Amino acid sequence: MNNTINQAYLKTRASVMAGQLIDATEVESYLHTPLQQLEKMFGLEGLSERGLSDAELNRTIERGLINTLMNELSILLRPLNGSARDILIYWSRKFELYNLKALIRGKLHNLPYDQIRESLHILPALISLPHEQLLRTENVPELLRQLEQTPYEGIARQARRVFEEKNESFSLDVTIDHRYYTGLLKHARACDSAEQPPLLRLIGSLIDRQNLPWLLRYRLNYMLSPTETYYLMIPSGRQLQSDLLKQLVNMQEIEQMLEALPAPLNDHLGECTNIMEVELAMGERLSYQARRCLSFSPSAVTRALAYLMLRELDLKRVFAIIQGRVLKLDEALIRQAADINTEVRHV
Repeated sequence: MNNTINQAYLKTRASVMAGQLIDATEVESYLHTPLQQLEKMFGLEGLSERGLSDAELNRTIERGLINTLMNELSILLRPLNGSARDILIYWSRKFELYNLKALIRGKLHNLPYDQIRESLHILPALISLPHEQLLRTENVPELLRQLEQTPYEGIARQARRVFEEKNESFSLDVTIDHRYYTGLLKHARACDSAEQPPLLRLIGSLIDRQNLPWLLRYRLNYMLSPTETYYLMIPSGRQLQSDLLKQLVNMQEIEQMLEALPAPLNDHLGECTNIMEVELAMGERLSYQARRCLSFSPSAVTRALAYLMLRELDLKRVFAIIQGRVLKLDEALIRQAADINTEVRHV
């Protein structure tokens, strides 16, 4: 993105939109804000009065919050073209991958057409899959073959190979996620040379956030071999680089793995005793680094991507609070789901 005016516009727009991000005090207040007022604040008016089933409630809230994020993405895309525009669009494709996974699960379990269709999110045309065409496919291999005619070609081709070899959903899900994040790295490296270093640092932090909990789960919960686990890792994280990942996958205990991490990551995770705590701590770390990028990065597209990442995290917390309150869950459970009162360990 070489246009100085567009750079200035995007930085200004991202700074203005940053005012919508939710701080700890606001999140706390949402636990006690009148429910109808909270629903209105996030475009979900009357939600609690519709008598929705748990599944319908989940879909309705998630769709509303994704729609909010997509509307904000469209604003940030306005001044962009070329590789800078491409990377923001590619990042947003993660939401259509939710639809792809829903389509695959539906086909694997022979669910009715209408039931699969009802589970899909309606997304902007620039990232949307041809839902009706894919719904009419007879099975998963045909679905993935048809997907190879779309911008999701790389993901589809690799997923089809894996399905033909293993014929099960776990490997498919892992492959889809792996290809998505390696594609995000590829798009960052295609950006202007001045944009690349801050973009790669931010995306590297995002990949670290994914890699470490995945590694711990694959080795300690699923009991995958070191070789299998390493193969499922995403290359080129910010701190979890290839050589370190090779060491970690050969360890047997979570304490040993966390102690082997480089500073300051090992200090940040020093009090963690289980995978859930590691995941929450890595999320805090990513949020902190994204906020720094949003405030200080010289790259306008990095600031825009940081905003979108932070906004998504915020909306997920709102999703958990509204859903919990509609379902009249215990406040302690809502706090846990929305990650409220978690100590932030800055790095």
